[in-house]
Amino acid sequence: MINLKTKDWTISNIDTILFDKDGTFIDLHYFWGKMTELRAKEVIKRFSMKDELFPKLCMYLGYDITTGKMLKDGITALYSRPKIIDIFCENLKECRVHTTHQEIEKIFDYINTIFYKEMEKYTKPIESAIDFIRKVNSLGIKCGIVTSDSKESTLLTLKHFHWEDLFKSVIGRESTPEHKESGIPAKMALEELGADPKTTIMIGDAPMDYLAAVNAGIKKTILVATGQIEKESLLETSPYTVNTLNEIEIEVE
Repeated sequence: MINLKTKDWTISNIDTILFDKDGTFIDLHYFWGKMTELRAKEVIKRFSMKDELFPKLCMYLGYDITTGKMLKDGITALYSRPKIIDIFCENLKECRVHTTHQEIEKIFDYINTIFYKEMEKYTKPIESAIDFIRKVNSLGIKCGIVTSDSKESTLLTLKHFHWEDLFKSVIGRESTPEHKESGIPAKMALEELGADPKTTIMIGDAPMDYLAAVNAGIKKTILVATGQIEKESLLETSPYTVNTLNEIEIEVE
């Protein structure tokens, strides 16, 4: 068991931690920015749209090409993939494109196959988070990943950085038809780890991570402002909020 402490709060008696991936220990602006660009270009190609609509499509998907940043209030920050696709389909109607959830999902899947072949080019670790994960792992804390990204891509990321031994459970988009916010993916991770939600915390970078934890019976969620959302906004969701994970002191019981 460990206790996690900052100058503002303490969380005691923890033996398991579930981590979100993008924005929590992977730099999501770099990763999802490129992914968004590829998706927008493919949509323009498939529907014979004008090239000048490219910035608008990226903005629909929550990415500002002028700043190179994902928007803190963009759909990628706020929702899981199925809802992102539904909203994007509605946005496309403004461009006189009428399509279906299934068609856009096929486009996203196609881009994934291209993107993940060269994934290492677009994947940057958040070093403060990796240091934290290594520390808790060395203390015998069980660690798992619950992400809206695919399990396949997550495992490729772990392999690329030689992080396979840091996580004993990986639950991704295809692990269950239920959305991350439902709590079902987190419950699956708890089951795989043989963990008790009472001695487990979730660490993520967005309100959806908090909802995922609550709906899995996990009482406390640490939110970290290394993703798309600033600390002040995250504090509205969870009092256990930090700028980076290296602000947290780890105390062994």
